[in-house]
Amino acid sequence: MTPAPTRAVRLRTEYQTDPLAIGTTAPRFFWQVDDSRPAARQSAYRVRAASSPDHLQSNKPDLWDTGRVESDEQTHIAYAGKLLASRQRVWWDAQLWDAAGQAGSTSDPATFEIGLLARSDWHGHFIGTPLEGTGQVGPAAPLLRKAFDLKGDIASARLHITALGLYEATINGQPVGDQWYRPGWTDYDKRLHYQTYDVTAHLKSGRNAISAVLGDGWYCGRVGPIDRGIAWGKRPALLAQLEVTMLDGSTIRIVTDDTWRWQAGPILNNDLIHGQEYDARREIAGWDIATFHDSTWQPVTAEPFYPGLIEPSPAPAVRALQEIAPVADPARKGAGWQRNAFVYDFGQNLTGVVKLRVRGEAGCTLVIRHAEALKPDGSIDVSNLRSARAIDHYTLRGDPAGETYAPRFTLHGFRYAEISVNELWQNERRRTPLVLDRASATAIVVATDTPDTGSFECDHPLVNKLQSNIRWGMRGNFIEAPTDCPQRDERLGWTGDTQVFAPTAAFNADVAGFYTKWMRDLADAQGADGAVPCIVPKAGPNWEFDGGAGWADAAVVVPWATYQAYGDVRILEESYPAMQRWIAYLTETSKEGIRAAAGTPGHLGFGDWLALDGPGNDPGQSATPKDFIATAHFAEALRIIANVAHTLGHEKDAAAYRTQREQIVAAFNREFVTPAGRLTAASQTGHLMALAFDLLPESLRPTAADELVRLIKKNNWHLTTGFLGTPLLCPVLTRFGHADVAYRLLLQETYPGWLYPVTLGATTMWERWNSWHPSTGFVETSMNSLNHYAYGAVGKWLYASVAGLDFDPEAPGYRRLLIKPVPGKGLGRASASLDTLRGRASVAWKVEGDALQLDVQLPPNTTGRVVLPDGTAHEVAAGKHAFSSKVSIE
Repeated sequence: MTPAPTRAVRLRTEYQTDPLAIGTTAPRFFWQVDDSRPAARQSAYRVRAASSPDHLQSNKPDLWDTGRVESDEQTHIAYAGKLLASRQRVWWDAQLWDAAGQAGSTSDPATFEIGLLARSDWHGHFIGTPLEGTGQVGPAAPLLRKAFDLKGDIASARLHITALGLYEATINGQPVGDQWYRPGWTDYDKRLHYQTYDVTAHLKSGRNAISAVLGDGWYCGRVGPIDRGIAWGKRPALLAQLEVTMLDGSTIRIVTDDTWRWQAGPILNNDLIHGQEYDARREIAGWDIATFHDSTWQPVTAEPFYPGLIEPSPAPAVRALQEIAPVADPARKGAGWQRNAFVYDFGQNLTGVVKLRVRGEAGCTLVIRHAEALKPDGSIDVSNLRSARAIDHYTLRGDPAGETYAPRFTLHGFRYAEISVNELWQNERRRTPLVLDRASATAIVVATDTPDTGSFECDHPLVNKLQSNIRWGMRGNFIEAPTDCPQRDERLGWTGDTQVFAPTAAFNADVAGFYTKWMRDLADAQGADGAVPCIVPKAGPNWEFDGGAGWADAAVVVPWATYQAYGDVRILEESYPAMQRWIAYLTETSKEGIRAAAGTPGHLGFGDWLALDGPGNDPGQSATPKDFIATAHFAEALRIIANVAHTLGHEKDAAAYRTQREQIVAAFNREFVTPAGRLTAASQTGHLMALAFDLLPESLRPTAADELVRLIKKNNWHLTTGFLGTPLLCPVLTRFGHADVAYRLLLQETYPGWLYPVTLGATTMWERWNSWHPSTGFVETSMNSLNHYAYGAVGKWLYASVAGLDFDPEAPGYRRLLIKPVPGKGLGRASASLDTLRGRASVAWKVEGDALQLDVQLPPNTTGRVVLPDGTAHEVAAGKHAFSSKVSIE
């Protein structure tokens, strides 16, 4: 019988393609269904796993064989075969049956390897050097190396490696991997990640060398505004284990120990926030190859073995994603006896570093300064960087063929770079001036490599630019943790920003692994009393205090948003204990159901941060009291954790949390709703929270929604909301029948609103609605970022309501899609697409006169519900569908 066209493709393990270090013995399998027929559906699957590809080919899966399983599930299929061990490599494939029960052909095999699961799997020691530095300036980055011999032919080799600090490794002069800022950022008091690389091709029979250079990174560099060496440690250390399997079956292990040697290298100092100083004249030719003589180098120092958990990261690595050229020739500034400076405009606010391509005489030093904006005279404006120097230095070695350089142990947020040449140095020594031109510099964009998944486009160019700014804001701040700004002396994982943005992030990119990692960071940061801090990873000791309403709520919001987008039950299982401890903390610290009640000790939260309706200039003060905000969020947190408990099968817990939520809602109404049915917080945010979180009796909700509209109209159809209120605006207005007001807010081009920064040339989301103006510069400099993604949370509404592409809450992970476009005045068409775990879904609509035309495509093995503007609904299967509907847009 001819096989059915149904076939499993894009096989992945733990969200990754052929990963080398899995930190669990029960990894989950994913695939997509390749079947272009209408209503294509998987009715059954068979997964086979084996210790070699030959076993699969001969149909002898020696590790696991599910047999035919009657199921349409294609994600999160947990391995349940023979017990797997450290270093074990597994090959697996999948066979599918179509809707008619006909078998398709077996997929191509995928593979994965189990990492080092136990402390006893590590045989080396942490090694380092005496170099330490001060609180402000680090020491030269040490070069570490070891030569060794291999006799015979090599079958395979793996390098397991990590560092307290950052490392860049080579074997025989060849770089190991393409990742940046390895091993990554965690709470080093609790957890350290390591990487595993296939280095078989790097090695040879005979003499070899393994080498590494160490940087400060988060471990001993600056974290936020704190001096270096305070958050965790004072100097970096390396742990490496090279395991070589020979063709004869023997294994040779090269580890970090006291036989390694070190020397200071050309990186004079480095810091993620301050910058990196590099003197190419100090480069040591061939230092990382086998024939190099290191007899004059110093022996390394032994460091205590790391006491915490060492494991592979579940998140994608940080990588260089693209390189951007300047949009014009550099502008010459500051000419004179003191300095010759050139300002480069890369046309995009980004996070990364500047790459140089220059030719000049040895000893000439280039100074690279980074900025998000220019002053009226065209020079860079660094006034919003606070104490962050954000300066790199490069001293040329004088190579007549030219030199290329990009720092690897620092990171900057910038659109503009000023590169200056010390003209006095040139004149005094009668040197040939070094000339910089457009080809001398490019910008390398660096971010966690979360693949793009979603797109949105419409016929309004400013809204399209807003979507671009949302994506760039996310890209620039998702680097190991979801940070708040990449340019100034902060760059911390603020939990409030994260929880409001998580649904938008999960549409724009594949963030399942990223958030899995970050939720482990959150559990590590949680205090012994259950409090969740305002930043994760915490910035060293004594940061376990309560982060406050809307910030600490990330403990429940982020894993639930991840589950909704990906159907990932495991992140709920892992996060549930931290959620429970946090809810217990809130229960203990609330007074008669009121969170952050008057007289409550400790931190009462940040309120509706940067709201525009508060007294004075305090960014934490608004017209919505903190106890109102906190109690509303307490009720919403209880709703979420009750849903989590139900999803996990903890029905007794779910019932208890539902009951407690009813008690908090009652307390909210008792405290914040007048006998006449009005909210005591007569603010946009107050009404938004009461409506979004279902805190009011149903009879009062229409009146509250009307009052919300009245408050918006009173403010000349502008918002007054801050970080917590703004994400609720458009969804709540749409839900309660005021989509026209939501569109009016979206399309406002005057301050304050989403399009106002766009009209001023913004290329990322801003921290403030009016962060900068071309005539006056920064509105203030003490807290002002031009790359701050929180207000980009409107993206979720763009995708789910404007375009109409969303998941069905009853079938998370887009197993079943909800297609419900809500057209509005100002847009004539909109479209969105999303690469779900199951394949690509897309929606496109356009309005002509009073008619809406809608095109929908669902991936195989999914279903959907299409709700048209005229109220009619249609159940659809996989494939392409077209609909028309009457529509009235006022």
